[in-house]
Amino acid sequence: MKKVKFYLCAVLLCIVFFASCSDGNSDGSSGSDDGNSFPEHLLSYSGNNSYKSPNDVSVEDAKHQSTDLKDGWWNDTAFYHIWVKSFCDYDGDGCGDFNGIKSKLDYIKNDLGCDGIWLSPIFECDYKSKSPSGNMHGYDVKDYYAVNNYFGTEEDLTSLINACHERNMKIIFDFVPNHTGKGNAWFTDSCEGGEKKAWYVWNNSKLNWNPGMGSSNTWHKNPNGNDYYYAAFWEGQPDLNFRNYEVREEMKNVVRYWLNKGFDGLRVDAVRYLIETENSFVDTPETHAWFNELRTEVIDSYKEISPKFMVCEAWIENNRSALDAYFGSEQKPEFNMVLDFDQGRGCFNSIYNSDSRILASTLYKNPSEIKAYGTFIGNHDEYMGRIASWFGGYSAEIKLISAMSLLRPTVPFIYYGNEIGMQEGNYNGDLRLRTKLNWTDVEKQRNDDSSILSLNKALLALRKEYPEFFRNGTVKELKSNTVNNETKNPLYTVAAYTISDGKDTLLCVFSLKNVSDNKFWFDSSDLDISSYSVLIGVNDEKNLSLDGSYIKVEYIAPYETRVYYIGDDTKEMLFTDKRLFLRGDMNNWGYNEMFYDSENSCFYVDCELKLKNYQFKFDAYCDWTLSY
Repeated sequence: MKKVKFYLCAVLLCIVFFASCSDGNSDGSSGSDDGNSFPEHLLSYSGNNSYKSPNDVSVEDAKHQSTDLKDGWWNDTAFYHIWVKSFCDYDGDGCGDFNGIKSKLDYIKNDLGCDGIWLSPIFECDYKSKSPSGNMHGYDVKDYYAVNNYFGTEEDLTSLINACHERNMKIIFDFVPNHTGKGNAWFTDSCEGGEKKAWYVWNNSKLNWNPGMGSSNTWHKNPNGNDYYYAAFWEGQPDLNFRNYEVREEMKNVVRYWLNKGFDGLRVDAVRYLIETENSFVDTPETHAWFNELRTEVIDSYKEISPKFMVCEAWIENNRSALDAYFGSEQKPEFNMVLDFDQGRGCFNSIYNSDSRILASTLYKNPSEIKAYGTFIGNHDEYMGRIASWFGGYSAEIKLISAMSLLRPTVPFIYYGNEIGMQEGNYNGDLRLRTKLNWTDVEKQRNDDSSILSLNKALLALRKEYPEFFRNGTVKELKSNTVNNETKNPLYTVAAYTISDGKDTLLCVFSLKNVSDNKFWFDSSDLDISSYSVLIGVNDEKNLSLDGSYIKVEYIAPYETRVYYIGDDTKEMLFTDKRLFLRGDMNNWGYNEMFYDSENSCFYVDCELKLKNYQFKFDAYCDWTLSY
């Protein structure tokens, strides 16, 4: 057998012969045995109800603010999630920094298309390391009023904020209210029995509380005494006591302090675990009450200056009512946006299982013009990993899941590197998700109009061109009416749905399986396809037709995304995905996908051949009418 590599170049055809964290689903209920008991003193409120922080600020002190923002601006924003340490090292000391981010704002806005950035924790923290193997995450806050000097100075941060606003970009910070680091001066004082003793959760004996993260080893010995403190995540992150009035006010002041510096909002970490009760360790009414205070007393007080918003990380899957509860109510509002862990998982599972029903069942629209779901396909935690690694670097599947995530009426969050199909680093745990961005790879994709980056840019441009679709559009599934010709069983390997704003409509079609079948039927849902344009796809061929009462989609390539603008046949195509397939005797006239080498402007594929004559053709778009 001889391995053959087929090349198809731009100017000629040639054949060259050559002899690759917690899932958040626990209800966190407290038990009734002794180890899970809830001492009565832990239910008591303490502290000075008139407390003012030594760093006290008021809304009137705000500077460096965005201008001309309207309430609900976040529903029209695409956010880029930056792991600061790994994004861009401006001064060459081995650690990413504020100035590095500033130097790449034009890339984020113009080459990608995001107009908001979310910074991973930037405050002074306990564990610090510039080494690539050091997991400096920043969720062990040492000082909420000081920036991590590995990232630069507060002046550097202010310069970054101003540079964002000059480009009409928004910037939000990562706020960690549930716990501090052990090195925080507040905790040191608490351990020593000082005036901040009640700022943390203490008990004279060790309890066995399990808040749902897999361990009941959550109470730890005081290093300076004989009592025990509660730490829901691990002993290095002791929980603050939000039944203490001074803590409640101090943490509100932290938010005011940084919003006054010019931040446009905040992502709030681990919101489920703030206040425990005898009935539950998560999602308690007391927790919701404090976030209502933060919303009404702090966030909403900026409406007349520069509207702010907050988005929560409530890692909840398969429980929409518990997730939606963090919006609060009209009378008691809480978060403007919640991060939605169901939707990203639904995108992946629909591809993994080749089942369009999964995609349809996990697609939710924004609740209103000023409330939103934040959707994403991977982040800094052990949620989904790097999508490119899941798909083995196969760009067609990476493009597919990227499109699925962006083509829905929610607010997109793109984790740095996912826009180029960055794979996981060679580390264990979540550190593998936080490695340095390769700017050489970025540059290659900037110059390739069929790259993963170019697709993300096109989809984000589509969202900007038709904001009503994605701010609060209506989604309607087109149910599959395709059957397997042999088994007569229904096929769900292609998904289709419309997004409409009541005036205009987009039809989104996704091929979920690597199969050569390329004719699929869907309920028409009274959709008029007499006139349409192809906006995204492998070509702009008109491959929609009515077949009786069904819509027929033909010539769709494996893992292709096609987006149609319904009702107008004059729209220009936004993205063409260069795809090429080898068909011939060697694969029984099925196909082998060829891979595009953008540097050399050619396609190639490896296959095994015996020494004999072969007939073959290059199928340009999985469409026989366009083969040659």
